Amino acid sequence: SRTSAGETIHEVTSASPSWKGFTNKDGTGLYHEILLRVFEPHKIRVVHTYTNAVRGIHLVSKDLVDFYTCRADVTDFQNLMLARHPMYEGQVHAFFNRQRIGKWQGMTSFTGKRVVWRRGYYKPSEFKAVFTMVEADSGILALSQVVYGRADFYVDDPNLISESVSKATFPFDMKDYGIVMVKTRTYHPVFKRSARGEQLMDLYD
Repeated sequence: SRTSAGETIHEVTSASPSWKGFTNKDGTGLYHEILLRVFEPHKIRVVHTYTNAVRGIHLVSKDLVDFYTCRADVTDFQNLMLARHPMYEGQVHAFFNRQRIGKWQGMTSFTGKRVVWRRGYYKPSEFKAVFTMVEADSGILALSQVVYGRADFYVDDPNLISESVSKATFPFDMKDYGIVMVKTRTYHPVFKRSARGEQLMDLYD
């Protein structure tokens, strides 16, 4: 395939964390399968780099990879753009201590609380409440903040909350905790605003 500048593209590079079921390190998973179906008909090879969410976006903005999979928005980045079509539409859930929080009342339950999530995954503006935002370097660290009473809610994709719970090495009883759906959102690949980025995004869309 060629860009508008006439460059022949034989290979594209993508970046993301390793998410079970989406970007498995053996090359399987939803995102890998979609990218294969998008680019293989054009005889373009996809090479994936595993990194954290913050660094993945940085790699795209610095032209070190072609795109990041996936993100809900890029309003904070003038040189980046979201593809029109999402790769995934998922739910956002919250993990909390039932005794400390009481009955879930929707997003208003966040008001005045400490809400923790993985670094770079969410923004306070996505939620209809005023609260203190805390970012953690992993889901397990976010989970531990709630278990140890340093935060009130851990917000994440439900699959990632389950993964954090299963990998936690500190003691807690799940009967004491609740997990509720907060909202849904779509996740799109992120491209650089450039001739190459626009061409690749057109191929994807």
